[in-house]
Amino acid sequence: MAVDNSLSSLLTTLADSVQSATEVLPDNDNIVPPKEGISLLDLKNDLFLSYLQNLVFLILLKLRSRNESDRVKEEDALKEEDRKNEVVQTLVELRVYLDKGVRPLENRLKYQIDNIVRAADDATRKSIQASEAKRTRSAKAQAKRGAGSDESDAESVGSAQTEEDMEDVTYGPNARQFARSQDANYKRGKESSKDGIYRPPKITPMAMPTTQGREEKETRRAGRSTTLDEFVATELSTAPLAEPSIGSTIVSGGRRVKSDRERREEAERREYEESNFTRLPATSKKEKAKLGRNRQGGFGGEEWRGLGAGLDRIERLTQKKGGSLGSLEKSRKRPISDGPRGSGMDAGDAFEKRRKVVSRYRK
Repeated sequence: MAVDNSLSSLLTTLADSVQSATEVLPDNDNIVPPKEGISLLDLKNDLFLSYLQNLVFLILLKLRSRNESDRVKEEDALKEEDRKNEVVQTLVELRVYLDKGVRPLENRLKYQIDNIVRAADDATRKSIQASEAKRTRSAKAQAKRGAGSDESDAESVGSAQTEEDMEDVTYGPNARQFARSQDANYKRGKESSKDGIYRPPKITPMAMPTTQGREEKETRRAGRSTTLDEFVATELSTAPLAEPSIGSTIVSGGRRVKSDRERREEAERREYEESNFTRLPATSKKEKAKLGRNRQGGFGGEEWRGLGAGLDRIERLTQKKGGSLGSLEKSRKRPISDGPRGSGMDAGDAFEKRRKVVSRYRK
């Protein structure tokens, strides 16, 4: 039997197929979004749908280009590539709309959206409860239990109202967290009124930041005397001691001598360089300046910085608080400048004066 391929038969078949497909589809009320709905959510659904459509279209283009890679001409290949680029650009635009537009707005409207969704759920639950209550009332009316049915209805309505109130409290902000307790305010006011000093309210307890650390405290401590340690180790100890070669510890042109600490640091440095076959960086300018400050007053291997402080201490101890000056103060007032302190005539006059005094005693 031959198949009728005329235009009229094809149109009839197409119309029958479309009618059967429309009958299977659900009602328009369930598909079309409501008028009082949130337009942001509708826009989000449309963007997701268009994104999926373009993504499927891009996958289809890739599969088609892979299957027809041998039979495609250059012009067709360029057209396919342009079409892919357009689809990719559309996908990028849709992704930007979703990430930069819809998501921030949805985060801002989250509280309102939750309230609307909760209200819709409550309305659905109320309708279900109303239908169930109506069914129970009809059943109880048939069983002639009017009084009992009224009490059960009142209890169901009261329980529904309490559930609604509890949900409103849970979704809304808690005002108790922002209000302070009266007992705490009363105690704080009572404590501040004792001494009359204003004390600001303590919102978040926290420790006072420390400005001085352990390292700063250790640096401020009085350092140990290296000279005293070396004297104790060399003179008072009976243990054998390895002495360096003569002249190897003299530095700065004989102005000072290397200490044990410096020799120990040099030995560690030399041992590290020999064992690792590398050269450590030279001493920087800052380190040299620091060492120079630490070695001020050194001459001949001795420290002379405390000499002036010792003289000042002796002067304070020997100085009198009042009265005539002592012998030490008188001696300090004598002229100490070098050179002639007068002519030879002064010495001769003093001799003549002394001779006259002696001759007077003889008479």
